[in-house]
Amino acid sequence: MSASNEWTEWHLTPLGWVRGDTKTDFGKTDKPIPENRVQTVEHREFLSSSFSKLDVTNDIIWSCGDEELIAALLAKFGEAPSRL
Repeated sequence: MSASNEWTEWHLTPLGWVRGDTKTDFGKTDKPIPENRVQTVEHREFLSSSFSKLDVTNDIIWSCGDEELIAALLAKFGEAPSRL
């Protein structure tokens, strides 16, 4: 079992980044997926043991496929937040 495995989903919408589901070591919070999302990114912070280095990733887990729209929104709002 890992020492810590926490993540937050971030949804890119025409209005900006919206926080989605969040999982901490103490529980999970579910939020509805915005109907107007164009991309979902999972920010994860994983610690395999108390002696390990913290592994931090931001991975795209869903995309609408409209690359031009995604690029325009990323130019406007920036990359997904790197926080839980």
